[in-house]
Amino acid sequence: MARSHDGGREATNALRGEEGRHAACETGLRKKDKKRKRKSDKAPQPHPPAPSQENRATSSADDGLDWASVAVAQRVREIVAMNAKSLPADEILQRLTGERDHSVEDTFGDYDDGSLLESLQARKVALLVSNSIASLSSFAGGKRIRVCSGFVMCQSDNTGTSMILTSATLVRSLNGDNNMIPDVKVKVLLSDGHITDGHIFLVDFHYNVAVVKVAANLAHLEVIHLEGPTHNGSVLALGRAYEGGSLMCSCGQVVNQTSIFGCSELFVSSCKISMAGSGGPLVNYNGQVLGVNFYEKNQTSHLPMLIVSRILEQHQSFGKTISPWLGLKYTSLQMMPLRVLEPIYQKFPDVDEGLYISDVAEGSPSDVAGLCNGDVLVKCNGKVLSSAPEFAAMLLDVCKEQLEAFGDCAGETMEVQVVTKRQRDGSTVSKSIAAEMLKESHYNRWPAPVPSYKARVINIGV
Repeated sequence: MARSHDGGREATNALRGEEGRHAACETGLRKKDKKRKRKSDKAPQPHPPAPSQENRATSSADDGLDWASVAVAQRVREIVAMNAKSLPADEILQRLTGERDHSVEDTFGDYDDGSLLESLQARKVALLVSNSIASLSSFAGGKRIRVCSGFVMCQSDNTGTSMILTSATLVRSLNGDNNMIPDVKVKVLLSDGHITDGHIFLVDFHYNVAVVKVAANLAHLEVIHLEGPTHNGSVLALGRAYEGGSLMCSCGQVVNQTSIFGCSELFVSSCKISMAGSGGPLVNYNGQVLGVNFYEKNQTSHLPMLIVSRILEQHQSFGKTISPWLGLKYTSLQMMPLRVLEPIYQKFPDVDEGLYISDVAEGSPSDVAGLCNGDVLVKCNGKVLSSAPEFAAMLLDVCKEQLEAFGDCAGETMEVQVVTKRQRDGSTVSKSIAAEMLKESHYNRWPAPVPSYKARVINIGV
């Protein structure tokens, strides 16, 4: 998102300030050089080398040189050059503060030395499922665009092909919109080091998943469907690097917190991955897949297989996927802070599960049905609700019923029956929501990180 004019002024002021430090630093350096020159005229001596990184703190006190200022001056030179190229103010500020996007090929792995018992267990699980972990790279115009990880979901039929599940980020336009890269091609690096063509079978930008078909018989991973973030014990985020093909593994826990992407259906683990790990599996220590990983800066979100399996089922049965739009923002009560939970429990302490409604879009189907901020969803179509992914799975089941009943003639709306608890008085209310079929403007468009490397021309025909 472009910064405001204030952001531009901030960048300009920052540059002016740093240019002043740069000028002062340059003046100090020139004076020091003149002093050294006078000494060298009397007794020629070799110019001392710049102190190493670990010695600069003590050396600067001795020789009068502020090597930190020298580094800043060099940074300013680079930024002034960037400013001359009319870069956006937000990018100038980002580079001034040293905030850079990760390279598309940054690897990850915190359990690779085999020094601890847990490390050995993690490595064993990773090796157990490694044959099903692939790396995928997208190309356009002979240039590599993105790299993601993926894993084998299933064999499509008896034709010798396999389905690899990954992130839709692999083929999403670099503009950040919900469009595919024009004329995109996909190459898949398998666990044996073989690179093969990938054929795009499914892309769902709403849930940020894609399926790529490859001509190979590959072992698929077992999937486990959890309705909530109730998994206890360690989990592994797995991936594979495209260059070199190394297996990547990070260990962590499923944590009770929300994703920064603002999508309530996502769960979070403490595993740390890189962009190249997006689309890889989150597995338990039995090698069962819990979800599909997505890269965040300080944590890793994952979409539960409870939802992914329904997306795949819809597409395989009907050749498309549809989702309802209710116009709601909601979060599981289990993830809400105490300051929000306290007034809820004062009204209905018997409710331990449900979805807290934090926002109702004006004029949306939920608004028309009478749902309000602060209400708690407790049932959908007669079933008790415990988590946001469970609610999403129920809605996808209703969509499937619509397709089965009406096929391509399915209407633009569908009825969803919900039961809510009203926070203002604790009463229980049943509502019928005429949910709209999802349109592009309603997509969950969480950000896809943009690679910072310079695209290289690669002969993808090899």
